[in-house]
Parts: sequence; structure tokens; C-alpha cells
Amino acid sequence: MKKPPLPSILILALPLLAATASLLWWLLRPVPPIQVGLITWMASGAVVGSSEMNAGDLFLEEHPDTRIQLVPVDDEWKPERTPRVIADAMARGVRFFVSTHPSHCAVASLPLFADGRALVINTASTSPALTGKDDFLLRITPDAEQEQRAIAREVAGWPGRRLLVLQDSGNLAYTDPAFAAFSAALATSGHWQVVQRKLTISAFQPEDERALMIEPYDALYVLAGGYQTAIGNLAQLFHALHPEAPILLTPWARSPAILDTLGEAIGRVVLPSQHPSRHADPAIDDYFRRFRTRFGYEPHAMTIEVRQALELLDRAFQQGHDTPEAVKRDLLAVPTHQTSLGPIAFDRAGDVTGDFHFLRDLDRELQ
Repeated sequence: MKKPPLPSILILALPLLAATASLLWWLLRPVPPIQVGLITWMASGAVVGSSEMNAGDLFLEEHPDTRIQLVPVDDEWKPERTPRVIADAMARGVRFFVSTHPSHCAVASLPLFADGRALVINTASTSPALTGKDDFLLRITPDAEQEQRAIAREVAGWPGRRLLVLQDSGNLAYTDPAFAAFSAALATSGHWQVVQRKLTISAFQPEDERALMIEPYDALYVLAGGYQTAIGNLAQLFHALHPEAPILLTPWARSPAILDTLGEAIGRVVLPSQHPSRHADPAIDDYFRRFRTRFGYEPHAMTIEVRQALELLDRAFQQGHDTPEAVKRDLLAVPTHQTSLGPIAFDRAGDVTGDFHFLRDLDRELQ
């Protein structure tokens, strides 16, 4: 028997049904993950490395719908190694990175982010050599000149005359421009005589520095980054020789591993920070508590920037931006990004400005 013809309305509806089915498939299709390389020092224990990776793990657990797939990129914080391991990751298809390495590593890798093949959000490198460039390195921490001018304003208000500055020679891409900016800004106060000594903080030996430290000083500034635990040992020695003198660190010493090594010196330490005290900012306090509950230890402060960087990338990916060019354009187009741990406002070059907080009750920061 001959089948009866389809009603004309059904014939007309078939293309619409097909288009609807195609649209549903497009909307419900599995969205492929986007690899994000986390550049850090994997073998460095709880000071760095594990903290950054655990910060990434916590983000993924708290955002199960994210497209981010983290890829560890271990540059050991060695500038001679950094460009190679990043280039290897790029060759494997990684086009987005979050970096936690010091300035000398970031400067070494800068050519890899010049042309849009990949984009990196840098969380830690403050060298002015990275500032003001129209490239694909975006930075969510202020550069060393901003940082050091803020620190100099703090010191200018202290009583005293003779300041010892112990400058780390292990990361001159940071500490050289930092010292230049700090000493120039402090000179305007007119009452501080600065005594500068360069040394390799990671190789600090008390007997090598005792003769210098025993001289009369009214304050100490340890110009070093990298969350090196030797910073705490050095501060202890100075405190034993000058128990009433304040000891100033950099923002890159906000780490429980350092604060735990300060001993009795902790009561005299002033710690600059891009972020408020955890007891003044409930979001930061809650983040540190969630981290400790999940991983059993307190992270250092740079995990805040790692979390912010992942939130920025996740938001861009969720909006459909999946190329370095599109993500950069999106991130720079928004005047201020509100992250769970504070705002990020990029300028046209992908740099930021920020306020600094000076933490004094460091025993409480560990609670």
C-alpha cells in the first residue's frame, strides 16, 4: 500500500526540528578542557611548589565545571632552565600559563610571550624590565619600583639614623632595581644613612655576617624574595645583636615557613604585603583556613595570586575565549576584575598598581 503523504505542517517543521536538534547538540556537547601550565619549583617542599600546586588543586575541587586542566611545569626557579621547559610545554600544545617564579626567570622567558603564541599571568615577578610592554605577559602584582617606594615611605617615618640593607645577590633582576628605587625614595627623608651589603641569602652563614651586623644600626632591611627560610635565620641573628631594632622584610617573605624561623625576632619584624592581614580580610582568612583543612598546612601568600590568576583564566574560558589573543583582549577590556580574594585592575600593558599593608602582629598571622 502506498503510504499517506505527511501533513504539510510536519513537512515544514522538519527543518526546524533538525536545526533545534543541532543547536541542542552544540549547547550540550562536551566542552574540551584547556591546559594551563603552572610554572613553579616542584621539588621545593612546602615553601613553594607544593603550595602552588595545592592552590591549583583546591581551585579545581571548588570549581568542578572549570575548563582548566592544570599541567605542572617545573623550572626549578632557574633562569637557564625556564625558557626551555616553557617552550617544551608550548610544543605539547599548552598556550596558557600561570607563573610563580622570581624576576630573573620571568625576564629570561619574556621572548616566549612576545607574539601571542602563549599567554602567561605572572604572580610574583616584580622586575621593571617586565613593565609597560605590549606583550602576552600579564602581571597581577605591582612592580618593584611601586613596591619599594611604598616600603621607603614606611621606613621614612621610623626613628633612627643608620639602616643596614642586606640585599640578596641570588635574584638581582629583582633586588638591584628594588634597591635603587628604595634608596632613592628613602633619600628624600633626609635622616637615614643606608649601609648596603650584597650576599647570597640561600647560602647565609651567621659567622660570615656577624662582624657586619654587630656594628651600630637602628634597623635592618632584608631585601630578598623567593620565600627563602634563611631570611628568618638572618633576622634572628640581627635581633640577638640589636633586640630593640625593627626588622623589615619584603612581601616575598609572607610565608609560615619563614615566620616560624624568626624565633623571638618575630616581635620586631615588619612585613609589607600586597594583601591585608588575614584578620582584617575575612575572604583571605577563609581561604587560608580552607587550604589548611584540605592539605594540612598553611600556605604562603603567593597562593593568593595563584588563585586569582586561575579565576581570571576560568572566567575568560567560560565566556568562550580560548586563544591567547582573545583572553588578553578580554582581560584588558574589563576595568576591574572582582576575584574572590580581591580586585585586579590591569592597565593597557597588563600591569597593575596596588596598595601595600604593613603587618606587625605576625604571631597572630600564624593563628
